[in-house]
Amino acid sequence: MFFKKVKRYAALSTGNFNKIFGGKEIPPLPEVAMKLLEKIKDPEVSVDEVAKVIESDPGLSAQVLKIVNSAFYSFPKKISNITRATGVLGLQKVEKIALAYAMVHGIKHPEREGFDFGVFWTDSLYRALFAKQIASLAGYEPEEAFTGALLQDIALPVLLGEWFDVYEPIYQRWRETGEPLHEIEEEELSWTHFQAGAWMAKEWMFPDLLVCCIGLHTYSVDEIREIGVGESAVEAVALSSRLPSMSCRKEDIEELFAEAEIMGLSEGKVMKASEEAYEILGEMAECFAIKAVSRPSLKEMLEENG
Repeated sequence: MFFKKVKRYAALSTGNFNKIFGGKEIPPLPEVAMKLLEKIKDPEVSVDEVAKVIESDPGLSAQVLKIVNSAFYSFPKKISNITRATGVLGLQKVEKIALAYAMVHGIKHPEREGFDFGVFWTDSLYRALFAKQIASLAGYEPEEAFTGALLQDIALPVLLGEWFDVYEPIYQRWRETGEPLHEIEEEELSWTHFQAGAWMAKEWMFPDLLVCCIGLHTYSVDEIREIGVGESAVEAVALSSRLPSMSCRKEDIEELFAEAEIMGLSEGKVMKASEEAYEILGEMAECFAIKAVSRPSLKEMLEENG
């Protein structure tokens, strides 16, 4: 029943974007990401088959091994090849991590004034690591939460790049006013960046749960449970979206804690999850070949805001 609801929402959440965007094209997926997604759908796929797809891209293979041998997993012994990594972690975990890396490096820098790609990916990675910790605490699938959180705003570089003729007024108002982006979108457009992201993910043939993670990341936990896809990685991703960026208001942190409480997570657990994520942020940025920028932790933001 849960997966039927996920499938249904993944279809409904994308809207009629083919009509809205007309002839606009979605950037093609990296070839290795396409192959991985094909394998994910095959229930008979073997460890060797997935390993061969990852190994076909030497850069991806090297980075996946870095991630597997990092503090992300903290295995006691080094894992030296992709086949072994896939066997130890399982197909789904390795596929999600490899897909996340492929997408990070498959999306072009839009090079718009005021948009810092380093800040974008640093914030995304911090939220992804936080979502992984939250998912583990709540008993959800950590890798799904990590990948969903990392890609929750994947539409933004596309909107600021290939689709800037549509999105420029929204971006300029957001820069000038600092209003929440999705509120500006809802007021001025018939869609939001998270709906656009869900549609792109659907077109890219992402698994339905990842489509939901992207499409619902600004929803409250209560709203997610009303839809019927709660108590899953979707909640962890939504909570991660409340993790403030480079600056925040006291109300932002209060909202984060309030949403966590609905999930049965205390402020102490949220703070611990955020600190554990922050501790490995630099190492994981290197593993994902992200040019990270310095940013405050949630603890530092909380202290600054009293």
